Amino acid sequence: MLIHTNDQLKKFYLKCQKHEIVAVDTEFYRVNTYYPKFCLLQMATTDETVLIDPINKKLDLTLVKKILYSSQILKVFHAAQQDLEIFFNLYKKLPKNIIDTQICISILGISNSLGYADSLDFFLKKKIDKSYQFVDWRKRPLSKKKINYASNDVKYLIQLYLEIVERLKKKKIFKDIYTHHCKLLDRKIYLKKPSLAWKKIKINNKNAHKLNLLKEICKKREMTAKKKNIPVKRLIRDQDIKYISNKKTNYIDVVKILNSIKNKPFKNELKKIVLEHNN
Repeated sequence: MLIHTNDQLKKFYLKCQKHEIVAVDTEFYRVNTYYPKFCLLQMATTDETVLIDPINKKLDLTLVKKILYSSQILKVFHAAQQDLEIFFNLYKKLPKNIIDTQICISILGISNSLGYADSLDFFLKKKIDKSYQFVDWRKRPLSKKKINYASNDVKYLIQLYLEIVERLKKKKIFKDIYTHHCKLLDRKIYLKKPSLAWKKIKINNKNAHKLNLLKEICKKREMTAKKKNIPVKRLIRDQDIKYISNKKTNYIDVVKILNSIKNKPFKNELKKIVLEHNN
């Protein structure tokens, strides 16, 4: 059901309090921006699935916040990090009392990154369509196909969670699940401090790089992307940062990469940083 009024939202909020468990997912748009654009919120209890439109300014999302930050209501996600980023950006804090079924599956030793559709197929023998995964969710009105797709992303999530819990209990490892959520619930991930941006670069051999140079470039890239609200890789690619900071890189090749950067102020800042580290 697509919620249109605050009365409908209030009724659903009361149901969440009664059931004390709710499945949660989001749809967002993140193609040309640093920050994701929140486009749709899907929630489900054991007997009802609703879609809440954050683009609809008539809806009072205070009740949504109460659900997310209630200690009494368990929030079930699958691959929660991007969803949590949405809520952290909105409310400057992470939701309380959450569980990530993807993490729970990894504890079972089945897979570290099993997708939602594959998880439903594996555990519940249910198949869902994922063809609308990369559509533009900003467009209104929402088509019936989009509504069905979004609904399916939470419709079976509680059932999936309960099935996984039974398997965890049989293996006597259910009590350990929350210790595996520590990284997911680390605020530093969502603060995205520019000084820590270099940690997102995958490096096989740190000794092969000028780490201080790599850190400075990543810091400047993150600061610029946040300020301009553009994707970091639009400024400079990860592979170019690794190439520039490699100890064996030819300086002439580094200059070529720097000169190819389209953002002029950013290009000039990077040239200064590189020059300082090569003197």
